[in-house]
Amino acid sequence: MTAAWETALSDPDPLVAMGATKALIELLGTWQAKLATEAMDAGATWGAIGGTVGVTRQAAWERLHREVDQFKRQLKTELKRQVKKEVREISDRHRQEISEFTEEMKRRAREARHSF
Repeated sequence: MTAAWETALSDPDPLVAMGATKALIELLGTWQAKLATEAMDAGATWGAIGGTVGVTRQAAWERLHREVDQFKRQLKTELKRQVKKEVREISDRHRQEISEFTEEMKRRAREARHSF
């Protein structure tokens, strides 16, 4: 985002600067959608989001709902992936602990047989 901003401000070629402003606008739109997602997760309504950016709730919804839905799907996918990874790690750790416990019980049983 910084590079697009610097190009928009400093490039002497107005067409290059315009291209940079387009990229900047797209980045800001994405950022705005991410912030709207966070706001909604915190309990904000489309009316509140629209009021913040100076549009109606309908206009805010029309402008942002697709990206907000997409971000929510991405977050769910990432969360599911993280949970699956943690479940695998816990499962692996439990299998290892069970294996170690079983080996320890076998060792103790052998020692107990040898001590009689």
